[in-house]
Amino acid sequence: MSIHRPLPDMLRHPDTRSGDLFAEHTERPGALGCQVEISARMAVALEHARERGLTRERIAERMSYLLGEKISKETLDGYIAPSHRDRELPFRRAMAFDAALGEDVLMGLFAEKLGGRHVVSANDAALLEWARLHYEERQLVARKKALEVVLLSRNGK
Repeated sequence: MSIHRPLPDMLRHPDTRSGDLFAEHTERPGALGCQVEISARMAVALEHARERGLTRERIAERMSYLLGEKISKETLDGYIAPSHRDRELPFRRAMAFDAALGEDVLMGLFAEKLGGRHVVSANDAALLEWARLHYEERQLVARKKALEVVLLSRNGK
């Protein structure tokens, strides 16, 4: 004899408004409002560039050349100054910044904000594809062996 108990409300009507506690990157309001992070990443990148002998003036010159418009050192300073938090960096200037540095500073942040992605070079992408194929081949070999065992046991051999 079984006793039928009704399901609790939370199982009959699951909460669809709350985010997944175990999701790596949950979408939330303001998640892409990251002006402070952009400024901080730029400041760190400019400091590392200085340590390599690349001045802000030179970075601004490279950006100017790539964009075909004048970018000054003061403009770069404005993008990272806490007093200029209202100054938004246009996407094309962000691309020029990364290109001038030869690094994926802001592109890396953009990728992270889109769900924990990473920026990889074409060479690294090819290597990752090779590794994925190698893994899949190993999985297929293991699956074939498991099926052989099943087939042999059915045939009584």
